[in-house]
Amino acid sequence: MRRLVFISTLLATSLNAFSTTNIQYLYGDFEGETFMDTQNDAKHTVTAEHYRTFAYGDVFMFADYAYTHEGLQFTNKKNDLYGEISPRLSLDKISGFSTSNGIIRETYAAFQYNRSDTYHAWLYGAGVDLNIPGFTVFGVNLYRKHQNLGDHTYQLSLNYYVPIGKWHFEGFTDWSGRDILSQNQLLFDLSQMIGIKEGKLEVGTEWHYYHENSYHSDNDVFQTMLKYTF
Repeated sequence: MRRLVFISTLLATSLNAFSTTNIQYLYGDFEGETFMDTQNDAKHTVTAEHYRTFAYGDVFMFADYAYTHEGLQFTNKKNDLYGEISPRLSLDKISGFSTSNGIIRETYAAFQYNRSDTYHAWLYGAGVDLNIPGFTVFGVNLYRKHQNLGDHTYQLSLNYYVPIGKWHFEGFTDWSGRDILSQNQLLFDLSQMIGIKEGKLEVGTEWHYYHENSYHSDNDVFQTMLKYTF
């Protein structure tokens, strides 16, 4: 499995047809009971995202750097670094057989690797891109998840994008046997107001929702957000 992830990532760097990169700044009050929360103050997060397609699929990756002055909930650490890489291999393009049938746009073998200082997980499974009215993007991936903390489990991941004039709505939701994480962004395009190319600079909010199943604890936070796309 690790070899497949490496091969697909290598293909992505050499055979790309489309790519986009952005950097985000988010600020919100994370005073709660989960490991994502702070001890007594707000949290600053800088996120770098990259997505690209290539001849046999696509790959998405991101890294979050978070800082809080008073420290995170269960540690004395003031900062945290977390990242994921999610390559997918198109079964349609590899086989030469189209699975498109109206609602299904494309079918994939899907992989993911998650990493922080103390946590890592390997995920593998299958994914589809769907044609849903109103959505430019609607992806569904189902994984088997092997992790070093907690029981191995399954994870269902959704990602979506909806244009609304100068606004757009995008986000993802992950369900597993351990938790639920949903991050949804509503952003307004400032670019033409300041004389730069459309889609470069956006401002808005992110709704961050996280629930731990075993401890019945949540965080439910709206963050201020600024996003620049290269």
